[in-house]
Amino acid sequence: MTFRASVGLATVALAGALACSAVAPVTATAAAPAKLAGCGWNESRGGERAYYEHCATNTNVWIQVKRWPRSNYHRCVGPGRTNLDYDATGAWYDSNYQGGLCSHPGDTGP
Repeated sequence: MTFRASVGLATVALAGALACSAVAPVTATAAAPAKLAGCGWNESRGGERAYYEHCATNTNVWIQVKRWPRSNYHRCVGPGRTNLDYDATGAWYDSNYQGGLCSHPGDTGP
């Protein structure tokens, strides 16, 4: 094998390795937002009630639910979808309320 052929093969191998390493993180990154897209507050649409999607699989957390015209409150939610009140206008994870974690989904607080 000539020097030129060896350099050519090495260049092709290096280019292939770089292409694979550049594609892998992009693919993983592109998949992550799709999974996270529905997490958190989801407003009502087309007759469907607003809900909070808790995407973690091993915790229950306190969220603060904002309502209008009624008062806001805290609610313990587990993994998955939790339908909210008909007048809910927002909801978010509240790490400051009782440490952020809770034991019994469905419990409420002021």
